[in-house]
Amino acid sequence: MRFEGKRVLITGASRGIGLATARAFLAEGARVAVNGRSAGSVETAMATLGGSANLIAAPGDIALVPGCETVVATALDGLGGLDILVNNAGVFFRGCIEETDEAEWDRVQNANVKGVFFCSRAALPALRQSRGNIVNVASESGIRGYAGTSAYCTSKGAVVNMTRSMAMELAPDIRVNSVCPGVIDTDMARAGFAIDGDSEAGMRQQAAQYPVGRIGTAAEVAAAILFLASKDAGFINGVALPIEGGATVGG
Repeated sequence: MRFEGKRVLITGASRGIGLATARAFLAEGARVAVNGRSAGSVETAMATLGGSANLIAAPGDIALVPGCETVVATALDGLGGLDILVNNAGVFFRGCIEETDEAEWDRVQNANVKGVFFCSRAALPALRQSRGNIVNVASESGIRGYAGTSAYCTSKGAVVNMTRSMAMELAPDIRVNSVCPGVIDTDMARAGFAIDGDSEAGMRQQAAQYPVGRIGTAAEVAAAILFLASKDAGFINGVALPIEGGATVGG
């Protein structure tokens, strides 16, 4: 029970990695504020998590600065403070440069970069008070580039370097780290990598590219997030931890 009594806000916790992370924190005694874009998605997620009294609803769109501030304020009101912020919310976009218009570019950067920055900014006073920490969910695509996903790679590369900068600026009061998952078996990945609408074919194609011969699970990413947020990682600050089956090892 590493997180007994700890107060955690997870953005994008209504599905995928965020939902798995909420489940893992709850299992280790934390109180968790669950964020999703809509009140309905948050309500569904909380029911999936068992409707625990340790859950707080914090709906809102973190792609908008007022949304970030509202989500954090709601979490603080419900939790009475904050020890851990997990900036997980984000979107995926596959499209070559010619297919990426300004609206799509802004959608990706706002959700994946602006949301991380402004949720963190809003949470700083509470995290300083608790000497807490932040874990940002970046991506394998923030470490290396991939054709056909330039806007997405740009956003996740920004999160990796933002993490480093924040780690330097906020130390010693607040630790800041990031995780860099590869393809993870989530609804978002299945939709994003589907081949002619066939998600299973897309997942098989992605799995074949990983040295370990498979894609990852949301629970595996959640375990890494909990490690970085725990006292066990107390001397770790500013890292971008790959969780990608060895995909980036060969450069």
